[in-house]
Amino acid sequence: MMAEQNDHYQADILVVDDTPDNLRLLIRILQKQGYKVRPVTNGLSALEAIQSSPPDLILLDIMMPDLDGYELCQKLKAEPQFSQIPIIFLSALEEGINKAKAFEVGGADYITKPFQMKEVLARVSNQLAVRSLQIQLQEKNQKLTEQNVQLHQEIAERRQVEMETRLLLRATQAISKSEDFESAIDLILRLICETIEWNLGEAWIPSSDGQFLKCALGSYASDLSFSEFRQTSCQLIFQPGVGMPGRIWLGQQSEWIDDVSTAPEQVFLRSQIAANVGLKAAFGVPILAENQVLAVLIFYRDKNLECQPRLLELVSAVATQLGALIQRKQAEESLRLQQKQTERLLLNILPKPIAERLQKEQKLIADHFDEVSVLFADLVGFTEFSARKTPTQLVEILNGIFCEFDRLSESHGLEKIKTIGDAYMVVGGLPTAREDHGRAIALLALEMQSALTQFNLKIGESFQLRIGIHSGSVVAGIIGISKFSYDLWGDTVNVASRMESNGMPGKIQVTGATYERLKEQFIFEERGIIEVKGKGKMLTYWLIGEESIKILS
Repeated sequence: MMAEQNDHYQADILVVDDTPDNLRLLIRILQKQGYKVRPVTNGLSALEAIQSSPPDLILLDIMMPDLDGYELCQKLKAEPQFSQIPIIFLSALEEGINKAKAFEVGGADYITKPFQMKEVLARVSNQLAVRSLQIQLQEKNQKLTEQNVQLHQEIAERRQVEMETRLLLRATQAISKSEDFESAIDLILRLICETIEWNLGEAWIPSSDGQFLKCALGSYASDLSFSEFRQTSCQLIFQPGVGMPGRIWLGQQSEWIDDVSTAPEQVFLRSQIAANVGLKAAFGVPILAENQVLAVLIFYRDKNLECQPRLLELVSAVATQLGALIQRKQAEESLRLQQKQTERLLLNILPKPIAERLQKEQKLIADHFDEVSVLFADLVGFTEFSARKTPTQLVEILNGIFCEFDRLSESHGLEKIKTIGDAYMVVGGLPTAREDHGRAIALLALEMQSALTQFNLKIGESFQLRIGIHSGSVVAGIIGISKFSYDLWGDTVNVASRMESNGMPGKIQVTGATYERLKEQFIFEERGIIEVKGKGKMLTYWLIGEESIKILS
């Protein structure tokens, strides 16, 4: 290496000459210019000095005892660590042939004696400059070579990463689009084989009872020549720990076999068939979800290959992704089923529009309705009846009656609000407003009486209904937090309840407000004025039936 600036001299120069006067002259000339000068008087001493500390430049006399300049130069040029040191020959001999020989053995320049100071300095400076440029060029070349190697490595690494990223992305998309586990595995086998350029891929899945592995229907083969191997796979099953699939299943770890065609039968059961079709290298990975093996993927190639950890990691990553996505799909499906069950439960206790609003996290639901009709019905004599029946019989009969009332209410588009013991409450005109709410409630009341008559005939009882109806405005909403319910409030509700409690068995009592709305469509009978708690005297009517025939005057 060239001397650094902080070494206090420009360069380290070795002067080899057996003439003391020449040495003194060269030392004086060179040191005056700031060079470090090491003088030696013969070739052997020069060789030792060079081996001890290589100089930046050598001024070398040709004619010396023991080892002349030509021989020393040849020795140095034969050694890689010294071959680049520039050598300037010194000689008083005739030029011609001697100069040619100096250049042939590797000399960089030639100075004839007696020396000219300016010539010596110029030639030394020139060779040192050339050497410095050579060193810089070598360093740049070395740096470029290293950068080029690094660049090629980075390009290869980037391509590898791009391939891996592309595989993972395409795997995610393929799995997301798959309808079920089998179709997802089929797509993944093809995708992995085509991406990593392997010949055959197959999957092994646990049996329904978890006792053995069987070959899945989905597979990938790059060539029909592997069909014999594939057919054999379809006929096999593997117990935990048996064969390559069984070992991966039991250990939940990936496995690599360099050449299955030469593997012992206990290591690989189908080695002979693999040899017949030309399959050699094989590796397998498990698909795991919550420490459960969903499947084992195994891939084959027609080349003998040593284990490639990065490839195992890549395919294991795809398998992990597949397991996670399948698990997520199963969770999503379970959540969808739970949501459907929740919706069904909500619809059993709430009107559909109210259930939808509640699912949107609307905390408080309360609405005012100007026009609705409310019906209360009570089973007369049911309390006495319950005293002579078992609880099971009682609930069974009451459920049969109310289920029929529910069916009738639904057929008229009415909303059942609740049952209280043997009482039944239903409303028309909410949560969706409708103009014919009174008519729908009146028809329901008449059909409830007919339905109860048929039920009595069926079970041999004589139940009667006491029904009350009133029309007006109400407030409707949800009350409660955990066991919430949809209920009605207002004077209309209270009056409808009084119509039922002040009515008579087998009769449908309505208020004047309901009568005014329906008198053109139904047949009524005036009951007269009755005393109603909280309201005083009220004129009420009995609903007899539907006005089906118009009498023209």
